[in-house]
Amino acid sequence: MITIRRLSVLPLAALTVVLVATGCSGSPFSTAQAPVRDESGSITETNESTDVFAIRVGDCLLDAGTMETEVTEAPTVPCGEPHDFEAYHAQNIEGDEYPGSEGVQTQAEQVCYDAFTAFVGMSYEESVLDFNYYVPTTGSWDAGDREILCMIGDPQGQVTGSLAGVAR
Repeated sequence: MITIRRLSVLPLAALTVVLVATGCSGSPFSTAQAPVRDESGSITETNESTDVFAIRVGDCLLDAGTMETEVTEAPTVPCGEPHDFEAYHAQNIEGDEYPGSEGVQTQAEQVCYDAFTAFVGMSYEESVLDFNYYVPTTGSWDAGDREILCMIGDPQGQVTGSLAGVAR
């Protein structure tokens, strides 16, 4: 399960979910499947119900079109196709005890903000792009989930290809 949270300096119109900390191959919370990947690890086929624990940095997602606060699956597509989000950074939370919903969200906002400039090529404040994230819930934490997964998107609509280094 994934808790959804949005940092909103620049509102992302299509954003409805936040990304989850992944790192496990297969989720105890979902019957969704891992995406089909090529030898380089890139997604090669659209999957309407990708297990969120199978999403990696570099993967592209469609807006799930839901207002849920916890998600177990998300639609993924090859990044060469129009998409709403791209996973751009992942980082594990330190410690053995769950820091609480507010604690993981605070850490995620800082982690994703800190990684934004290096990925995009300009600061968050100067950019027209925005970010969101998946974070662990208490249930996924108990199952070993520690990952913050940062997602980037364009509030103006879908993009094709990666947003790495676009400096906009």
